[in-house]
Amino acid sequence: MSSAVQPSDGPIETLPPKVEWKYRKATDIGCGALYLAGLFVWFAVGFAFLGMAKPVFTTDEAGMITGYTDVIKEEARDCCAFLEAQTDTSDLEYNEGGSMCWMTGDRRHLHVEEAAGGYMGRRFLSGSGNFPYDGGMLDVFAVHPHVAFVMIFGVIAIAVGWIFFLRSFAKTVVWTCEFVKVIALGYLGFKANHNVVFYAMALAYCVYLFCFRKKLNFAATIIAHSAKGLKENPRMLPGLLVLKAFYVIQALAFIQFFSKSMEVKTVEAVQRPRYDWESGLSCSVGGYTCEWDMDYGSTNADHCSNNGGYCDYASNGETVECELMEPSWVGSARWYIMFFWLWSIMWYSTARLTFISQIIGSWHFHPQDTPGVMTALKTCCTSSFGTISFGSLICAIVEQFYKWARLKWYHFIPPLVFMIGPLKIALCILAWCFKTCIKMLTKFSIIIHAFTGLPFIGSAKKCFQIMKRHFVGGFITETSSVAIMKIFSLVMSLTFCFSTWAWVDDLFGWTTLPGASDDLLWILWTILAVFNIFYPLIGLFFITLLDKLMTSITGSSPDDDSDPDFWVSPLCAMFVGCIAKLFFDYMGGIILDTIDVMFMCFAIDKDNNVDLSKSEFSAIIVDLPGVMKTANPNQDANASLLVQTATPAPVAAGQFVNTGTNQPQGMVQQFAAPGTGMQMQQMNMQPMQMVDANGQPMQMMQQPMMMVDANGQPIQMVQPMFQQQMVAGQAPTPL
Repeated sequence: MSSAVQPSDGPIETLPPKVEWKYRKATDIGCGALYLAGLFVWFAVGFAFLGMAKPVFTTDEAGMITGYTDVIKEEARDCCAFLEAQTDTSDLEYNEGGSMCWMTGDRRHLHVEEAAGGYMGRRFLSGSGNFPYDGGMLDVFAVHPHVAFVMIFGVIAIAVGWIFFLRSFAKTVVWTCEFVKVIALGYLGFKANHNVVFYAMALAYCVYLFCFRKKLNFAATIIAHSAKGLKENPRMLPGLLVLKAFYVIQALAFIQFFSKSMEVKTVEAVQRPRYDWESGLSCSVGGYTCEWDMDYGSTNADHCSNNGGYCDYASNGETVECELMEPSWVGSARWYIMFFWLWSIMWYSTARLTFISQIIGSWHFHPQDTPGVMTALKTCCTSSFGTISFGSLICAIVEQFYKWARLKWYHFIPPLVFMIGPLKIALCILAWCFKTCIKMLTKFSIIIHAFTGLPFIGSAKKCFQIMKRHFVGGFITETSSVAIMKIFSLVMSLTFCFSTWAWVDDLFGWTTLPGASDDLLWILWTILAVFNIFYPLIGLFFITLLDKLMTSITGSSPDDDSDPDFWVSPLCAMFVGCIAKLFFDYMGGIILDTIDVMFMCFAIDKDNNVDLSKSEFSAIIVDLPGVMKTANPNQDANASLLVQTATPAPVAAGQFVNTGTNQPQGMVQQFAAPGTGMQMQQMNMQPMQMVDANGQPMQMMQQPMMMVDANGQPIQMVQPMFQQQMVAGQAPTPL
């Protein structure tokens, strides 16, 4: 370790330049227990979906839906038999001929024959004849589960290969990936019947690469230095793949649980209000009117809605019908599955950061004393489990808050755009700033925890003190490298999105892919896909809500022109694209986490006044706008800003070492074993060459030095020479 310069006004409160990885105590145990309990419930609910799911549709060899399965028909038979055995009353009617028990002409009784004439009980077939009107995105995955699994496995293979090559050929891979994006967009344009939109996107991306080539080169340099840390620690990759494997397993379980939740159906006798459609609308309060006065200047003061009521058709009793229903608990359970999956995504990202922090931090501070892969993984799953759960829960809550505050499409529709639009935009901006600050503070607090073993709150306090001394505003990020990773994951995710879109269209004979028809609705779907995939966590929730909304609209009136064909494929594609984005973000996060750990190492080294004058990373980041350009407040103002690792490089005996600027250079002397003393090497005495007054050489041999006293007599100045033995309690021995 190099010696630290003592500040003039006392030491600052900081951390020592080391990673405490050997002796750690469990922290934030309560939050860890909460996560484990939630994980147990998550699997319990998921396996309940698997156990209660039943096949709903029958399909032909081409995968087209042909009707209901025998299981559903059997339930319909029992329900209809129950209705037939009941007796109607004045207020309650048992409709044996409604919904799934209806049998007239081309609409057949389900428990007697197959559905025919485009009718499957309560579910009519769409215009294409092979998809139910009230079907949705998840019905596609229920009928063709291989679509999601094939795409996700393709994403996994590409994401792992990307990081593997980036570790060894960082700059080459960065630029190669940029050109691959252009080629991918061009290929999509070619496959979509030479669609000009994809060609335009490829051209626009080429312009982007040209205009921002300097920033891309700088980002490539940062990424290359980050990849150097991975290359110098090759044992990290197996550990990261272990974390990735558990992430993949839970992701596949989530997809399976989520898709199977759509098959938890049962035929039930449902009691609904019976309305008198011929009597017209009536107000729920008083005798107010339900008709609007359209005359100019009319205030409609006597309208029902202006007097605290609502207009509806008059009810004349209740009707009981057999319908294919989803149990009431399924909707809430599905939302729990989604939220805990969000928490799990954050947990795996935080565990990855903790693992990387231990390895890279130890390699930076004391490369001769670093934890093994299994030790680092064990720390993540034991002593640090609670703190990781704490940090990931904060990130999950922040994501949920941002989802709530985010702008929705209906905020841009008059009059909302003039009334709450500005307030919503301001709230969205504040939510984005809040999300960015909290997630960044959480990230660097986790790094401090990985270094010290402190609980989350203690780590957060230390983190903010250190960060605000060295980075403007207390936060730092390298936007260029982040942009490269984000854009790569976005473009690759969009590629898988459009591939899924084309596949689903082909399976059901639809033509909704951009360029496949003259319908311009694909422009809206493309914009929506880019937005949702860019924010995949929010996108998954939004897509699910939109799927339920569209299903309720198109499934409520099968005799109208409404048809799910135009929106099912895009939503399926967005769902796969969001999952793909999460995978690419996770793998790209390995590089970004390494950069963040290096930022923290830089700050801690600078706090400890370690000389970083030859640090390659410090020389790179010193030009970033967020890095403080001055020395520490308690240092000499002329102290060096840059810092080098505190551990001196090992040197061999006889090797010349540089002791610093304007300092004498020395040769390292070889020391004996402890207790044997310092052994002086034998000196080869050579004659000293001098010249006399005439320029003739004088040979000064190894002779006693002669001097004269006051009387002119010679004095011999030869003293015994001692061989110094550095052993306690032993007198020096004369030679």
